Amino acid sequence: MRKIKPSELVSENQKKIISLKKDWINILSLSFNWILIFTGIGLFFFFPSWLMFIASVIIIGSRQFALSVLAHDAAHRLLFSNLKINDWAGQWLCAYPIFSDNRQYRPYHLEHHRHTETDEDPDKVLSAPFPISKKSFLRKVLRDLTGLTGFKRYSSSIVSIFSSKKSQKNSKTAVILNKILGFLVTNLVIFCLVSILFDWSSYFILWWLPAFTYFSLIIRIRNIAEHAVTPGNSDFDNTRTTKATWLLRFLMVPHHVNYHLEHHLFTYCPWYNLPVAHKILIENGYENEMCIETSYLSVLTRATNG
Repeated sequence: MRKIKPSELVSENQKKIISLKKDWINILSLSFNWILIFTGIGLFFFFPSWLMFIASVIIIGSRQFALSVLAHDAAHRLLFSNLKINDWAGQWLCAYPIFSDNRQYRPYHLEHHRHTETDEDPDKVLSAPFPISKKSFLRKVLRDLTGLTGFKRYSSSIVSIFSSKKSQKNSKTAVILNKILGFLVTNLVIFCLVSILFDWSSYFILWWLPAFTYFSLIIRIRNIAEHAVTPGNSDFDNTRTTKATWLLRFLMVPHHVNYHLEHHLFTYCPWYNLPVAHKILIENGYENEMCIETSYLSVLTRATNG
């Protein structure tokens, strides 16, 4: 696989442009995502119907995924200029509420960037099985939408946490508590807020049901689009950028997460600058080398040709 030096793709001035951090954007983004989550809960609480229930699950699940995208930026130290604020916000406002932890995710994810689509890539297992048959894909989607995938994901995480061993400095109980405390605290806060504003049952129905279902589906489609059935000849085509409509960006690929090739080439580029990085690469004459797909439907068609 041909390696590419990102520094050779853009000028110094272009690098400054795409690496510029704008903290106010992420203040607005975090606020917007959490407001939408509580709006989604309120929609079904005040206007109960099956149609509103489905809409609420989609809105909340998409915003849970949006939080994971911002947590991912925090793992790259791109969420806020101040690193302490970056790590705090990434953990307490993004990762912990959705049962994630950047302390474990960051080193794992950076290994993925160092060894993308090679045997040492810890995420290679996600793209390796593709292409698969359409029937196999539909079975996976069914497992996502019925919560089976989510149950497997969360249960394995819980087992992993409670299987932790004591460290040189801390007992096993202290190690477990350290791993799970953030999740417990943030979800207690969410539970209390939902109970005060709506009803305690809404926490389980409209916070965790989306996490087990629609959130799982988005994760699957994102994983497929990013690396599955890519040519893999160079750093330009072992990762994919997929174009998306504004509606799909809202429902499934928030915060420009569809510009995944640009993210891999320029890991110092915050999410809101990724479209600019895409434009610069094209202006610099690299479009024909880049792996760009016109839609998520065409990606899924390629991935289900097995």
